[in-house]
Amino acid sequence: MKKKYRRWILVIIFSILVIFCCIRFFSKGHTITYKVGEEKYEVKEIYTRNIKKERDNYYLKITVNKHVYPFQFYHTFSKKRKVVDKVLTYTGDYECVLPIIDGKAITDVLCYQDNRYYFYHAIMGKDKKLDDFVKSLDSNLYHQDQWLDNTMDTKEMNNITLYSQNVIPEHVFFLSNMRGIYQIGDTVLNFEIFKKDIYQKELSALVSSYYVVADYNESSRFRTFYFMDIRTGKISEAKAPNYISFDSYIQGIVDNKLYLYDRDNEKQYCIDPEKKKIEEVGNEKRKIQYYQSGKWDKITVTKAKEKKLFEMTKKDLEFQKFDMVYHVGGKASGYYYLLEKVEDGYVLYRTPSQNKKTITYITKIDKVEDLFFLDDYVYFQDGDSIKYYQDEKGTHTLLSYSELEFNDNILFGVVKK
Repeated sequence: MKKKYRRWILVIIFSILVIFCCIRFFSKGHTITYKVGEEKYEVKEIYTRNIKKERDNYYLKITVNKHVYPFQFYHTFSKKRKVVDKVLTYTGDYECVLPIIDGKAITDVLCYQDNRYYFYHAIMGKDKKLDDFVKSLDSNLYHQDQWLDNTMDTKEMNNITLYSQNVIPEHVFFLSNMRGIYQIGDTVLNFEIFKKDIYQKELSALVSSYYVVADYNESSRFRTFYFMDIRTGKISEAKAPNYISFDSYIQGIVDNKLYLYDRDNEKQYCIDPEKKKIEEVGNEKRKIQYYQSGKWDKITVTKAKEKKLFEMTKKDLEFQKFDMVYHVGGKASGYYYLLEKVEDGYVLYRTPSQNKKTITYITKIDKVEDLFFLDDYVYFQDGDSIKYYQDEKGTHTLLSYSELEFNDNILFGVVKK
């Protein structure tokens, strides 16, 4: 009887453990609100996990003096709930917040002024009292140097200076050159596609993880497209159903497919590098497919001849003051990137998808083509350098290449390994 009783107890315990594990495994996360710092600071913690088309993440809203400070992290912590241990604050011309998680700061000090947010490394030196506050922080919690650009450790290859300590191991970067591309990871590799120098390659783009380029070995028309997998360096090719004039232009990229319009022949092509397939999808009779703010429409060949590019920016009433708006990622894990036109270029801001009002300064660029987004990383050109920004790293220089400053035809991008 006792054995039977013990057996039932073991079955019950095992069942409870199975149920508990299932709940943890299939859980969609949690939303909780709590206070830290002698109940002075409110933290709203939204943990998102196991949701289709979303990255697992913690989104934290820390309220200090009626201002909400946003922080978004894409990894788990030792504690699954109530991850913020304490909050350090500063009040002056700027109001600033630094959350301590797992006994340390994993992001830079975030400051607020005039309806905008700034990480400290972007405003360092502008406010002496703030500088003194940051210097006074416990070095066991916060290391200011972590968010400063480190350009000491370098490698020189193919006329490119690579800043080794700033390389992201999970990323593969590329730059186009006269005959192909440079593939950049821990080192710089040169892959040639063409037999001669081609200064301008307008019919080229990064589509998913592929560098797609027309056959510039030809002169006035072509049929072949080359596809280079940026991750592996493998080059393949496919032929279009018809000859295509070089008087063509790329309309845009939708769902990892590139759309090209041939003005001379009045034909539209869809190029799928994954399947190595080139298909005619539009002409005078069928009209030309046109993508605008998330929806497909059709336009005439007459309109398409005027270089009608797909409208990929997102329209949102809350961002009317900005000139361009891009949304990267999901509703619970992504960001809105906002571009504001200024006299000598654009100012780039971003705000989490979960809060459109916490607009944070990222950097300033010369032109829109100088930007590339990958998850929560922003890669951008700054003179003869390529830099990137990420909340837990700050702004760092990946490489310097003198051609970047003088050649507007260089294409760059980054993919995951």
